[in-house]
Amino acid sequence: MASTFPLPHSTAVLPGVERDSLRFAICPMCHTSATLSQGALDAGGDWRCVRCGQHWDASRVAVVTAYAAWAADHDRIVRPAGDVSGERLGVTP
Repeated sequence: MASTFPLPHSTAVLPGVERDSLRFAICPMCHTSATLSQGALDAGGDWRCVRCGQHWDASRVAVVTAYAAWAADHDRIVRPAGDVSGERLGVTP
């Protein structure tokens, strides 16, 4: 008699292929998984997000990633932990 229990999900990894290249790219704007693998994006591929409609390629993703890192670092330096008033930024409520 055949088993009715589902088999555990596993992903085959091809020899010589890095596991990260098999991950799907993610839209930096709305965080939706793309129909393109990270490896294909790194190799020059591009895609249009099905959710927000933005067109993405490796250079555009890199720019957004660099800006997000800069913005997080800038906020950490300019605004001390717990300060949400905006005083140090010259913003008046």
